[in-house]
Amino acid sequence: MFKKTSSVDFLKYGEVYTDHTHSKESHKNNYILNATSDSITYFLRATDDVYLKSIEGISLLIITDDINNESYDEFVVHRIIKINKGNYFNVIPLGECSKVELAFLKGCRIENIFLEKEYSYHRILPEINIKELIAYYYNVRNSHYQFAGESLRYWEITYVDSGVLHTFVDGIEYVLHANELMIYGPNQFHDQNTHDNSCSYLSIIVDMDLKKEEDHLKLINKVFPVSRSMKASLDHFVEGSSTKSNVLLFSSLNRIISSLLLSETDKKVASTPMQQNFENELINEILLYINENIFSDFNNVEELCQHFGLSRSSLQNLFNNNLHIAPKRYILNMKLNKSKELIRESKYTISEISNLLGFSSIHYFSRRFKQEYGISPTEYANKIYKPE
Repeated sequence: MFKKTSSVDFLKYGEVYTDHTHSKESHKNNYILNATSDSITYFLRATDDVYLKSIEGISLLIITDDINNESYDEFVVHRIIKINKGNYFNVIPLGECSKVELAFLKGCRIENIFLEKEYSYHRILPEINIKELIAYYYNVRNSHYQFAGESLRYWEITYVDSGVLHTFVDGIEYVLHANELMIYGPNQFHDQNTHDNSCSYLSIIVDMDLKKEEDHLKLINKVFPVSRSMKASLDHFVEGSSTKSNVLLFSSLNRIISSLLLSETDKKVASTPMQQNFENELINEILLYINENIFSDFNNVEELCQHFGLSRSSLQNLFNNNLHIAPKRYILNMKLNKSKELIRESKYTISEISNLLGFSSIHYFSRRFKQEYGISPTEYANKIYKPE
């Protein structure tokens, strides 16, 4: 967190004022200091107190009372400040450039004290730059599907929604199960096949730059389990593809990549370990209850509230804090995901599946299915049993 010159930490170096009325001396010299570099090679040191204010842009004051210190203090210039004589200081722009005005009494001398080692400010820059979303597909493959392989100049994310997918990357086989994903790096040759299992998976192809080379290595040649929060990001990506929302598409992609680079855990940290343990046990009980009652017509939160003795707001907060999704939406996602399994089993008609899962009508079921997966239940069935 940045500190401002108006914070108490700055008082060791000077004072802060709201206007120029702090000084009654009428004869002052003024000097405009232009800041354009991320680094400084020298400090300023005055033989008398000097007054400083920002007049353009945002300036970061680098200051110390001992030039031999291993580190220096940093403050964002806020209001008019007085810097006590003898302190060492300079400014760096936060942004492309900034200007500060120095005011000092006649006769005050300001020296340039050069540093043995250049002092640099490390700007806060994005480490992930997704330049373009090239393409995305929802693939439904029956058993014994084989893709001969390819290498693209882009990154490719493969998320397995259900079933099992086998892939060879640079001669090494990886197996992806449901709720796992893998990322192929630029120019990585890879093939895909399903063996004895059917499989459905999402492919996302992006033109992306990573600032750090080690981040490149973190993403490739491994299978990632998909956490609850990452699954929520994938759901948001699908929602963005349905609504044609570029904001949702790119924000979801950034969250997914960031989560993988940070090795994000599956749990949101609560205020205390005891509270987190309670929330984990409760949410797991609720999810188990939803899964066991998936073949029912409950699709609102009232039944869950009554069964677990929770208020509606408490249940909403529990889901939002731990799953990043509303309870009603989670139930719908579970029903839709279960419907795909039933379609692949080919034991029931689309109408029967709609009834089994408690949808109010086959038309409503078909509409929500297409909104979620981009194809109707009938088209999904045809993709499985009439392979390309």
